[in-house]
Amino acid sequence: MTPASEPPGEPPGAARPPGPFPSIHARRGLRLIPLIGVIYCLSAAGPAGIEAMVPASGPGLALILLLLLPIFYGLPLGLASGEMNSRYPVEGGYYRWIKEVFGDFWGFQAGWWSWLGAFFDGALYAVWVAEYCDPFLPEAWVRPAHWVVPIVVIAICTWINVRGIEVVGWSTMLFNIFLLSPFVILCILGVSHWQHNPMVPMRPPGKGWLPALGVGALMGMWNYSGYESLSTAAEEIENPRRNYLRAILVAILITVPTYIIPLAIGLAATPDWTTINEGSFTDMGRIIGGPLLALWIAAAAIVSNFALSNVNLLAYSRVPFAMAQDGFLPAGLTRLHRKFGTPFVSLIATSICYCLLTFMNVEQLTSIEMWLFSPLYVMIYLALWRLRCRPAAAGTEGEGKGYVIPAGRRGIWLVILPPIILIVMAIGGSAGEYLWTGGLAIASGFVLYPLALWWKRRGDVSRTRERGAPS
Repeated sequence: MTPASEPPGEPPGAARPPGPFPSIHARRGLRLIPLIGVIYCLSAAGPAGIEAMVPASGPGLALILLLLLPIFYGLPLGLASGEMNSRYPVEGGYYRWIKEVFGDFWGFQAGWWSWLGAFFDGALYAVWVAEYCDPFLPEAWVRPAHWVVPIVVIAICTWINVRGIEVVGWSTMLFNIFLLSPFVILCILGVSHWQHNPMVPMRPPGKGWLPALGVGALMGMWNYSGYESLSTAAEEIENPRRNYLRAILVAILITVPTYIIPLAIGLAATPDWTTINEGSFTDMGRIIGGPLLALWIAAAAIVSNFALSNVNLLAYSRVPFAMAQDGFLPAGLTRLHRKFGTPFVSLIATSICYCLLTFMNVEQLTSIEMWLFSPLYVMIYLALWRLRCRPAAAGTEGEGKGYVIPAGRRGIWLVILPPIILIVMAIGGSAGEYLWTGGLAIASGFVLYPLALWWKRRGDVSRTRERGAPS
């Protein structure tokens, strides 16, 4: 990318691709309102799915975690992502932040963990769409639908994404309205169905505090993650320095009540909390509002997971695009669509990998994904702290052009230490169940780096030869 094509207001020293690769920034156009909708969808997309925390942690602990995690986990992630995006509003987002601060090795790990985690993430939402379709299908169709529906979902999401970020943004706004509507009705009607204290019991009988807290925190952190995701498309956002953090803060303010209120009311109306599991909001809707509300909630859950698959494909397809620009992946991934200016090769490659993992179950997909994203989040926090130690690399600090968390080199630990501790606790508490799968997924980045470095050097040599060739 040549200097003339750099996005407006890019900070000095920001990481740029090493060669004349195509830029997406000319397609910048996602405004604040749809940006809020996309970030809310990336991090939450409604309350469907959070009821799975109840059997893992117990009703009381699940509600407490949903109340405290946005303070000690979601908000720090949002603030850190907002500041880093303000310093480096470039395509590739957190991958390039980490690469800029810690160098190629850790930059590659961040990009690879993110892209690999995205495969499990995208497959997860497509599989959930299929599972939530079960009540709408004849029994004979259920099993084949679990194979066909995820592929159809991924194909439709790819088509929407190829058409551009603005199409994704406004379609996501419509999805959000539909998926939240039945829960508003559930909350209004549910007050009259309140039967007992939704906080009792605090944790599942016979389950220790550490396992209950570890698995529940891991699931809750997953439900408050994603605020960094759309930084990968910073060059396609209108005024990313200002709007990105604003959208994150509004999304957090929307997420907390849309999680806690429906779950508390649903728990208070459900006679036996031990019957609650993934998909139980449908049963809560049947208790509170009858079969029509239950059907509406089931349809909202389908739309929620479709919307999640759609926006995650937008965010994570930009990671291989940026890594290919930097030489770690084949240059073909940087190709843009002639009409829409989107990285369609990267989108298709990501979608194919989604499809290859749809055979896995929800628990496997969720656990491996969170193990991959946990070290990535720690690296984002450490990159922010490292910049405080190197004022010359701070980019926008002191220039009045972007947001900086009002804390110095030491004060920043008050922001980043609580989520780091939560991540370590959650990984430690879930290690007994997921160490082999999640650990091997993380280790794959270290194994592949020599190959990626060889590929990068090979590309650098080729570009050097091309520049030296006579015209």
